[in-house]
Amino acid sequence: MLSPHLKRKVDALWNKFWSAGITNPLVAIEQITYLLFLKLLEALDNYRVSKGKPSIYTDADRCRWSYIKQDRTPQHLLDVVFPWLRQLETKLAETGASENGIEAIGNRMSDAYFQLDPNKAAILSESIDLIDKLFERADSMNASMDVMGDTFEYLLSEIATAGKNGQFRTPRHIIRFMVELLDPEPGAHIVDPAAGTGGFLFSTLQYMLKQNTDPDNLRIEWDGTPYRAYGDQLPEDGYEQIHNGANYTGFDNDRTMVRIGWMNMVLHGIENPELHQRDSLGKRRDDDPMAPLLASERYDYVLANPPFTGTVDIGDLDISAFPRAGKTGKKANQAITGKSELLFVWRMLDLLRIGGRCAVIVPEGVLFGNTDAHIKLRRELLTEHLIEGIISLPSGVFQPYAGVKTSILIFQKETGKLDARTWKENEMPRTQNVWFYEVSDEAYTLDQKRNERKGQNNDLWDAVVKFKEREIDNADDLLYYQPDYYAERWRLVDQHALEVFPDVKEVALWKDRFAAVHELFPDLPSDPAKMEEVVINRQSPQLQILAQDFLNETARNAWERLQSANTEKEMPVAKAALKREASRFTKLCNQQKTVFDQEDPIGWKLFQRTYQAEIEIAIDFYARQIENRETIDHIEMDEERIKEKIKTVAKAFAKLDGYDVMLRTLELKKRERMLSESKCWSAPVRIFVKNDEWQSEDGLLKGSHDETGQVRPEYAATINLYDGKGNLIDGLLDPDCIEARGWNLSAGQYKPFTFEAMKSDKSVVEMISDLRKKEQKILEGIDTLLAMVEGKV
Repeated sequence: MLSPHLKRKVDALWNKFWSAGITNPLVAIEQITYLLFLKLLEALDNYRVSKGKPSIYTDADRCRWSYIKQDRTPQHLLDVVFPWLRQLETKLAETGASENGIEAIGNRMSDAYFQLDPNKAAILSESIDLIDKLFERADSMNASMDVMGDTFEYLLSEIATAGKNGQFRTPRHIIRFMVELLDPEPGAHIVDPAAGTGGFLFSTLQYMLKQNTDPDNLRIEWDGTPYRAYGDQLPEDGYEQIHNGANYTGFDNDRTMVRIGWMNMVLHGIENPELHQRDSLGKRRDDDPMAPLLASERYDYVLANPPFTGTVDIGDLDISAFPRAGKTGKKANQAITGKSELLFVWRMLDLLRIGGRCAVIVPEGVLFGNTDAHIKLRRELLTEHLIEGIISLPSGVFQPYAGVKTSILIFQKETGKLDARTWKENEMPRTQNVWFYEVSDEAYTLDQKRNERKGQNNDLWDAVVKFKEREIDNADDLLYYQPDYYAERWRLVDQHALEVFPDVKEVALWKDRFAAVHELFPDLPSDPAKMEEVVINRQSPQLQILAQDFLNETARNAWERLQSANTEKEMPVAKAALKREASRFTKLCNQQKTVFDQEDPIGWKLFQRTYQAEIEIAIDFYARQIENRETIDHIEMDEERIKEKIKTVAKAFAKLDGYDVMLRTLELKKRERMLSESKCWSAPVRIFVKNDEWQSEDGLLKGSHDETGQVRPEYAATINLYDGKGNLIDGLLDPDCIEARGWNLSAGQYKPFTFEAMKSDKSVVEMISDLRKKEQKILEGIDTLLAMVEGKV
């Protein structure tokens, strides 16, 4: 919920590095991260010194952030600070580890280099100022941590433009949705084997805090971003569990991403996160320090959006985590595939403990690909484990960086690594039915621009409810669950606000935090439009009285002159005199600009419009009296008194300063008659075709199914579903079940047919004509293909 002025400062920071010639967003954010790290480092050192430990700045005071702010030259950073930073790990070993995370950060900087042109000193100086302002509370690590985390996240939004090799920043609303599907609890161990900037990890922290926060305190932005997730309803040790970095593990190949991700997680309140540079698919060395973190069956939850456009070298893989390509020869020591999207799912299964759960974004090909590896993975997930659901995402979710169609695969590990059974066709799959949901509308438009769809229907809210209700019989799938949306005005209670409203206790309570205006001033309504209406209605009469008092003497003088003068000649003179005096009143009002917030001055703009309107009314009021020769009573004018009263009115308008945000209710309400067809459905994995001729060996059981229509276990145990080559024998399984379709898990394969989908404005004759044209094109295409095969083309 960053204010517009903070976003402008972040944009300005980007522009500084861009103008300095650093056009790669990853490089720019890395350089910004270095500077922020140096600022944070001095704060951490101050803490450890207060605990009686030696400073890391012994003989290196010129490397302190406080010194860097004074020197401000690229050459100082290049020649002094960064060589020291690269040796930080050695320095930490000499001074001893601390309790607040400083020991975990030294080795992340051993290859840190500053890349800003030494001739760009002015840009560095401006960048240091911006970083200092944007993260001014980084040294206190107080309740403003969420603001700093949001600021860094906004900074990271530019990383997506650098997406390559299948890597791009996962939209945060999709991440929050996936976390909510898994519903993790405090103390759980979470891993992301392709962590990037740590989005899944810190979003899990936010979710657990949100779930344990008093609803009266909690606020949810329109896209699901939580605010004021204090975790105030956690048990005594719950807060420490949630913030324990040992519970959050992430791996990424890119050292720059690891460095950036580590800073992101720290700024979101996770101390000592286990975020490391490592190929999570690669071989493990005997002396590998990461071995405990990559151990099989270690984690409760896996959340990930792994790269899915690459092929890895089979020889570099940790073969223990993947099925083999064959049973004998070289293939017995090779993984079944080199496709990263399949390998990552198998690695996730390996990392999960029995009963652990996973939500992962996969390209659509994983769900319907027909290679041996694709089919084996799907069969293993369905027969050995429990697929809880598949949520089909629209193809524009990752625009403008990738147009690939994806789905979210949610599963639970049911079979341990040592207990994995060889697939036997006669044993029923552990997954009996697969639940599907098709998302068509979400928080943003699906074109290249990805514009916000504030306050509009969002299938993700509906999908969360229906996923949790998927096993309820007779659930009404045509109900649609959505929140209500509403607006509030928020502002940062900074030093300026404290000085303007020193006697307002609510303002003092929210010091250095963001608060809604109506929380600071309970006499105002929460809706911004109504709030403005209330203030204007209260203060306009006051301004009118003050304007009339201020113009009174000028008006009386003009009225007295008019008693012995020509009205037609005197009126222009009188109006000019009133306008001159009105400009002095305007000047007094303009002097109150210092009362208003300089960053988000909505109140100032309303104050200007209101006093300008009221002064015009006062001029017209006196002009009519003068022209009609009506008596104008004398009012004693005390300019100082008027000035004080204008200030009082201005302060009333200053309450309106801030920025408007759209929030959503916590509750999701049922909406009827919004869906013409269901957005979710289930498909059975294995359904036997009835065989009334079958009977058991003893002749006691007749027919493959019992009286309730369920297949008899005795029948299932005796039927060979596959021939000697592994092909499914026709006629034994219902052709609409998942197994009969080659374990295909594409949602569209099982979407129920509805007549609603057939509705058209065209006549039946026109529809038949269109179908015939399509049929002709298909036949022509087949002829062309046949000619190519026969070598005629």
